[in-house]
Amino acid sequence: MKKLLKMEMYELTHDYICLLTIGMNFILGIFMASGYLENDYFNLPLGGYQVFIAMLHDSTGFIILTSVFIALLMGKSFSNRIIELKIMSGNSRSNVFLCKVFSILMVSTIAMLIFPIMGAVVITLRYGWNAPILQSIVTSFKIVVCSALLDFVIFSVIIFFGVIFRDTVRTVAASVITIFFNALYLAYANALKVPISMHPMHLLRTVLTNNSWYQFVMFSLYSIVLLSVILLVSYNIFRKCELK
Repeated sequence: MKKLLKMEMYELTHDYICLLTIGMNFILGIFMASGYLENDYFNLPLGGYQVFIAMLHDSTGFIILTSVFIALLMGKSFSNRIIELKIMSGNSRSNVFLCKVFSILMVSTIAMLIFPIMGAVVITLRYGWNAPILQSIVTSFKIVVCSALLDFVIFSVIIFFGVIFRDTVRTVAASVITIFFNALYLAYANALKVPISMHPMHLLRTVLTNNSWYQFVMFSLYSIVLLSVILLVSYNIFRKCELK
């Protein structure tokens, strides 16, 4: 297991898709940060904390963009027979699956969080944090943990499609189309009067406006349950599939 994890980490740090995903969001976070000072989001004082919350609020578009690169990583593992070679080397399918899940979710989370973090750093250096330190840190911690878990749920769909198609093109197409239509659903749900209250993308924004401990715990548990179901179904497919 440790060797597999080390191998995954080595592959990620030498994979141009992974580096491009993180690097792109890193640069965008720096250069787009000042644009979030133009509006007073959530009635917060203008500063690093306000920009951090505002950039998290706008993460839906980056979920779609990041999903393209994450799906490429997942699909490439099958297309290049990397996963098959790891199993042929004597590693169990369960260990290979868990390590791949860990690497995919880790990259997706870093890519999603580095955008608001870099924006907050840039604005804080220029204008200050401008929020009560202890309270804002605790609130930020709850928001980051809950957002990461909800991101896990969204990106676990890519893992699901990856084990179904075991092909780069179809994995990317299915993942991006699914997440894109979910974003459209979220955008027009109120006009169409369809339910969105428990949709993960909707909860990503809800947690920013109401980040009580109760909501933090409930959203986190809900995310863990959804994530567990998707990954269990994905593993069951992976365990029985024929690798070519």
